[in-house]
Amino acid sequence: MTARGVTRTTPEQRRASAVGASVWVDASAGTGKTKVLTDRVLALMLSGTRAEAILCLTFTKTAAAEMTNRILHVLGRWSTMDDAALAPEVADILGHEPDVHGLRSARRLFAAVLDLPGGLRVETIHAFCDALLRRFPIEAGLVPHFEVLDSRTADEMMAQAEHALIRAARTDADGPLAAAFAVLTRDAAEDRFDRLMKALVADRRRLKRMLDGHGGIEGAAGALRTRLGLGAGEDEATIIAEACAETAFDGAGLRAAVQSLETGSKTDTARAEAMAPWLAAPAQRADLFDEYCGAFLTKEEEARSSLITRGAGGEDSAAGRALRAEAIRLAGVRTRVRAARLAERTVALLRIGGEVLARYEAHKARRAVLDFDDLVLGARRLLERAGAAAWVLYKLDGGIDHILIDEAQDTNPDQWAVVRAIAEEFFAGEGARAVPRTIFAVGDAKQSIFSFQRADPDAFAAMRDHFAARVAEAGRSWDAVDLTVSFRSTPAVLAAVDAVFAAGLTAADGVVAAGATISHRAERVDAPGLV
Repeated sequence: MTARGVTRTTPEQRRASAVGASVWVDASAGTGKTKVLTDRVLALMLSGTRAEAILCLTFTKTAAAEMTNRILHVLGRWSTMDDAALAPEVADILGHEPDVHGLRSARRLFAAVLDLPGGLRVETIHAFCDALLRRFPIEAGLVPHFEVLDSRTADEMMAQAEHALIRAARTDADGPLAAAFAVLTRDAAEDRFDRLMKALVADRRRLKRMLDGHGGIEGAAGALRTRLGLGAGEDEATIIAEACAETAFDGAGLRAAVQSLETGSKTDTARAEAMAPWLAAPAQRADLFDEYCGAFLTKEEEARSSLITRGAGGEDSAAGRALRAEAIRLAGVRTRVRAARLAERTVALLRIGGEVLARYEAHKARRAVLDFDDLVLGARRLLERAGAAAWVLYKLDGGIDHILIDEAQDTNPDQWAVVRAIAEEFFAGEGARAVPRTIFAVGDAKQSIFSFQRADPDAFAAMRDHFAARVAEAGRSWDAVDLTVSFRSTPAVLAAVDAVFAAGLTAADGVVAAGATISHRAERVDAPGLV
């Protein structure tokens, strides 16, 4: 560090830019992620890699444009700089002084990039998948002239599918769809129902795999009920009816307990008044069940800590033991009731969601259109398809030597599957060419908790481990780098953040991996700050 802060390129950033290794970078916001990506692309080109052999995947068009502009801006400046000015910049990226040949090559990079058909390969994951499917539509099982829906049109088409389904439910008022709508509308307002449908659309492939794997909605419903411990035909009404049967509880003991409670405090007598009608009227017990449970359970449906005062006999009396046993029984019943409600609502949601998705998919098929998720899913199917996949990967293998992934924490499992398939040949023996081939990812695992695009912190860690193992098996170099120098915040703020998320404190749970620590250094070491 200098007196003012850190040098322009930190040692960690230079490690991340090392072109001979595959690198996984974990970086918080403000630590120079975009600079590291840009520097790595520049370092690869300075080391002789063809620009068209570098694929950079981002997740927004804005990020792709920013990265492209940064690279072109640097290369444009280099093309006109003299040796004295150019040498330090190239050395800052490579970590060593360039020779005359290296400086000459740096100046020529701008023209080489401008001559590339289509320009630098810095694109969103969806744009890459779109181009891949257009190149191999037949292998992907698509019509060659397919079009891609924008988000607004996709939303409108989904709304049309929902409205068609509602009309179908109204036509058959006694059918399963109408029953499913009746279940959901008891708890979900119109705007919430729309959000539920959109969430199902975003995860529709997982939904389809689940339904296909269980032979349809009925099989999935049966599996769900089994997982929840519910028997065939068991629902909320049957569970409550069974719990109200005279043989299900200690009637004599509870009636005696009511008599004891009536001699106690105001709280005791109130409990007796809640219990007596239920015990005295078997035919009305189902209707009175909630009030009866309230005498024994808290709002969280857990057994109350105190059920009888000392004046009425105390917890250790026969009345107290009868009341405690009943509270434990009712807590178990309420758990089963919640399971039944969960099953009922989930099955209703799956039934409606499955029908909406089927109609949505039919609309798209008739118009030969795909949405953004279809692009990724179609590319995944193509790359994982036996027979066709080998040919596709061979054709791609001829043009990609290095993959760089920006905002890797936002990569969902389907997107990772595409990246994994493309990179598989990188580490299989010598690959298609005897040149160093690398994968680079930069992201902030902490941001995965927002589940943007269905991102999953576990998937982020799993892919890091997958590529680390593949690189090691191939005898190549692997490096995991943490960027800890913040160029955005101040020492006081960063120290407060580190203190809040210090090891052993509960604030770190779910934000960082077990045993990991959060630590930051400020580039602006003299900047004022107060927390």
